[in-house]
Amino acid sequence: MESGEREPIFILISRNLGKLYSEMIFVNGFVHCDPHPGNVLVKKCPASGKAHIILLDHGLYQVLSDSFRMDYCRLWQALIKADMKRVQKYSRRLGAGDLYPLFACMLTARSWESVNRGIDRSPVSAREDVEIRSNAAAYLPQITQLLNNVPRQMLLLLKTNDLLRGIEAALHTRASASSFLNMSRCCIRAVSTYQRSKSHSLYRRAQISLGEALSLWQINLYELFLWLKGSQLGNWVIALLSRMHHSTY
Repeated sequence: MESGEREPIFILISRNLGKLYSEMIFVNGFVHCDPHPGNVLVKKCPASGKAHIILLDHGLYQVLSDSFRMDYCRLWQALIKADMKRVQKYSRRLGAGDLYPLFACMLTARSWESVNRGIDRSPVSAREDVEIRSNAAAYLPQITQLLNNVPRQMLLLLKTNDLLRGIEAALHTRASASSFLNMSRCCIRAVSTYQRSKSHSLYRRAQISLGEALSLWQINLYELFLWLKGSQLGNWVIALLSRMHHSTY
């Protein structure tokens, strides 16, 4: 996995590690489940000058079944879109039962209020951090029950998620809108590939591919909007449009 040189190296490492794991979990279904800092080597390529991420210690992998992987993809899509009906549906399919709100909070490391609002809408605040820690202690019996009910595949993914968040915390790079967009891309590709593999109709496969291309295009457009919104060029364009708007009245 390579990174460029336009952003601070810690942000690029964190982002590319997230991309790497999204590919493994959602697309490939073959996951290195022990990404603690000692197992993640970052090496500068002498030829290109880019940072390469190398995973070490390949003793703990998890193979995800197609049915589990598709439910997990759709659950994350629902979480990113704040679609609570689908969050409930796919959490239950993954063994969470009536504890699906707790399950959603455990997966995202966000409060239930943030999950309902949209986990990509705002970063984790200090108040929310305190709330999450308090709830982890208060709901320990329910957490234990939940861990007993979900499939073993989920247990290892929860462990993997926690280790990745530990790396983010060490690098001071909590999950951003960009990381959720990258997850969305992987989920869309994974679901589309699976649907095409199950379809015997050329027309249906073309429909799926067209829908996939459209969804990916929408994500790219939204990412461009976010970039413009936070850039100097974007501020200039917004100011120009505002000036033009006022000059017409």
